Amino acid sequence: MSDRIRLAGLVAAVALSMGADALACGDKFLVAGRGTRYQRPKNARAANVLIYANPSSGLPAALQSVPVDTLLKREGHRSTTVETLDQLAAILAGGRFDVVLAANTVVSAVEKLLGGAADAPVLVAFCIKPTGLQPVVAEATAPCTVKAPPKERSLLEAIDKAVLKHDKNAKKAQQARG
Repeated sequence: MSDRIRLAGLVAAVALSMGADALACGDKFLVAGRGTRYQRPKNARAANVLIYANPSSGLPAALQSVPVDTLLKREGHRSTTVETLDQLAAILAGGRFDVVLAANTVVSAVEKLLGGAADAPVLVAFCIKPTGLQPVVAEATAPCTVKAPPKERSLLEAIDKAVLKHDKNAKKAQQARG
């Protein structure tokens, strides 16, 4: 009888010591911020993104830490990169884009090319701080959407918001015509 009690006590001790491990199996994933990733909303759609990476604007240097083309492709977006204002004007005239990414130092030049059309692409401006090589311009105080160098999540959220804004503007323009 005492052997049975000892055996039952041993089994209970082993079960209690293993029970804590078994119950804690998935708890580590509930810690805030650990194991979470950026998830796009279900209604998000792929966008045509045009990146105006003029070397004098400082944007290419700011984007070196984040592989923007790879990031956009992974999320389903299509991206095109141009480096000069002439290339930007030609590609805007010939293609349909939803979002234009540019540095805050060149916002006014890009806005002139976009015009005031209701279905024009939405401009997402990166906050670029002027370096010693770049002249300090009044345009540097233009409104910024994303800080540079960007974090993946903030860039993707800004693009998703810009796509929603573009779709609303296009819908309003279509209703005004018809």
